[in-house]
Amino acid sequence: MILAKIALGLCATVAVGTGYLVQDGFVHVGVDEFRPGGTHLHLIVPAMAAPIAAHFAPPGHLREMQRNVQPYLPMIREVLKELNKLPDTEFVEVRSGTDHVHVRKAGGGIKVEVETDEEHVNVWVPLRAVYDTTSVLQSRFSGGE
Repeated sequence: MILAKIALGLCATVAVGTGYLVQDGFVHVGVDEFRPGGTHLHLIVPAMAAPIAAHFAPPGHLREMQRNVQPYLPMIREVLKELNKLPDTEFVEVRSGTDHVHVRKAGGGIKVEVETDEEHVNVWVPLRAVYDTTSVLQSRFSGGE
């Protein structure tokens, strides 16, 4: 009976932890190089990894970022809030010969696609994860941690 309660508690902890980790969705990164021996990288990472990493980044590594980014964080956070209200929208589309670049809001995130004769790169990042990461950075920069 005690083992069953421990197992149930462990399963509940794993379920809650997993729910927390994936609450912001996933960052998708795909890189395919069309050459012999080329890179074929496809990553799906919980988006919550970015704000968690921002919590634990060593202060020394944040100093230069603080100088460069801190003045813009409030504006970035406002832009992210407004982007979240928009329907799926194309921001940039560039075609040059066989090269094609798309940047758009898609499904609650920003999607960047680059297609050339040599490679195809695909990145999707949830807006919520970017917002959460900027919140953590703003807190760290203002001494909130």
